[in-house]
Amino acid sequence: MIKIFKDALKISYVNIIVATPLLLFLLILNIYLIVAKNAVRALPSTILFFVTLFLMVSAFLAGWFYMIKVSVDNYRNNVEKDINSFTLLREFPSGIAEYIKPFLGFSLLYVLFADISFITVYYVGLKLIGSVGISFTQFVAATEAPVAMQALLESLTKAQLLKINYWYLLVVCSVQIFSLLTMFWPIELMYSTRNPIIAFLKSILRIFTNPQVILLFIGINIINFVLMLFNYIAMFNPITYFIMTVVFFSFIVYVFVLLFLYYEEKIKSDSNSSTDSNGKE
Repeated sequence: MIKIFKDALKISYVNIIVATPLLLFLLILNIYLIVAKNAVRALPSTILFFVTLFLMVSAFLAGWFYMIKVSVDNYRNNVEKDINSFTLLREFPSGIAEYIKPFLGFSLLYVLFADISFITVYYVGLKLIGSVGISFTQFVAATEAPVAMQALLESLTKAQLLKINYWYLLVVCSVQIFSLLTMFWPIELMYSTRNPIIAFLKSILRIFTNPQVILLFIGINIINFVLMLFNYIAMFNPITYFIMTVVFFSFIVYVFVLLFLYYEEKIKSDSNSSTDSNGKE
């Protein structure tokens, strides 16, 4: 397991060019959202906005994940890549052409399942914890400024604050479970099936048939927690905050490289070994 973490770091470093499409996509997405905020008025423009956003995200995921797959395949096949080469960027449009259809389904189903999970958690929370007594409008207004949030918290009773802590724990646990069950979902689309529903079911199955996935998930969360801690400390200095922002984007690349590598080394290899054994028998 430790070797996979180290190898993923090496692959991420050698193929750091993989971060370029991510940065460009987030920049384009941010500009698009700012422009759309002022342009979307009527229903037709709203529909066009969501359709365009849906296509943009699906195309990006198809191309970007394919780049990561190629990076991992090159490493495992001992194909050396020049760190300054932009050769890997050529794989981005190839990935879009090959995987755009399954990732259209993936994007749609991901939003659908996330919404269903959110609604389920909300009603479970109402039954087990109860309402805090704060409207959604009040909460959104409080998040706009630290002073407003502090004023809101000071106005709450101890019982309300306790409920907020319970709600926070429920939401965090729910997000972690959802992330665990879906972390191999897009990878399954790359390796085993083009059907997003079957890929989703296989992603869940991996958790139960490969217990080490839990250790992988815990390891990623520990690294993420440490980086978030450093990011909080660094935010008081513009230079260190910029450095931590770069580190954070590099970490995103690292996580997906790690997941692809783990799938190749532990899941796909084990499946091939089992198939070969059954064939010999």
